[in-house]
Amino acid sequence: MKRIAIFAFATFTTLIMTSCANTSSDSGSVSQYPVLNVLSDKPYVWDDSISEALNVARMAQPAGVGNGMRDFADGTQANTGRIGAGMRTFDAGIGLLSQGIFGVIAHESLSQGVNRQVDWKPTIVDLIPVKSVDENNIFKSVQEILGEKVKGSIVADYPNLKWLGSFTLNDKRRSHLFNTDFIFFDDTACRDSYKFSSIDGDYDKAGFPKIPDSNFFEDTSNISKYCELGGLLSIAGKTTLNGEDFYIVTFKIEFGHFFNDALARNYKGYLMMPDYFNFVAVNKPLRITVNRSYAAVYKNGKELLFEKK
Repeated sequence: MKRIAIFAFATFTTLIMTSCANTSSDSGSVSQYPVLNVLSDKPYVWDDSISEALNVARMAQPAGVGNGMRDFADGTQANTGRIGAGMRTFDAGIGLLSQGIFGVIAHESLSQGVNRQVDWKPTIVDLIPVKSVDENNIFKSVQEILGEKVKGSIVADYPNLKWLGSFTLNDKRRSHLFNTDFIFFDDTACRDSYKFSSIDGDYDKAGFPKIPDSNFFEDTSNISKYCELGGLLSIAGKTTLNGEDFYIVTFKIEFGHFFNDALARNYKGYLMMPDYFNFVAVNKPLRITVNRSYAAVYKNGKELLFEKK
């Protein structure tokens, strides 16, 4: 399989942490864990008239991922519909000619609004049987089920991987972006991951710093060195297949994007990849922008195109 992520450029950004989304606790004895609400109360019904890839995108959309996707005559042209900087400049020029400076503001704001809707990151989409989930702690149950599959995907490429577990963020200020961290260690994998996620590839964590205990609900005191795959775990909705009910679980990856390749090759489920995304570098206050040739979905290592039937 060709390499999935291709660096195009890095752009400066000011890092601002906004207030959190709702992470109120589950009732009962496991009060510390976030609630995983089912985001759509309308069960997803599979549509045989569209591609499998588009079905995956649509079932995931209540979680804020997969937006902008449609089927193309040529699936290798698939994109989210994001408006690029050049198009925004053109729109602003038209606005200036027709409406003066207020036209520039209106057009630029519209473009930014469109981009906010369709700018999403690589996302695992999985169907987990409702009956397999512990209803007393849905969050931790789903997290651990997904974590075992993530572990299997990375171990397939890194057989010496030391799996340290699934961990839950306890910082509510960031919980709208990140609530789950799959933590592990492999000397080669971790060094490659840090280089991949740095500007100019010049970041090498020789010491692999220890995780502060205060970051997670779970005990991390025995973790002396690590790398991670972190992001936002959600339940987009439910669907019924062959008479059985499933949760539509999404995991939007926020960091650890080096491991996207391993997930695409090995994950036993779906991995949805946009044609464009960015993430914050590990060594500088910059965003690394990743451009791919086209958007696609991967299922058990097979590429599925957004292509008309």
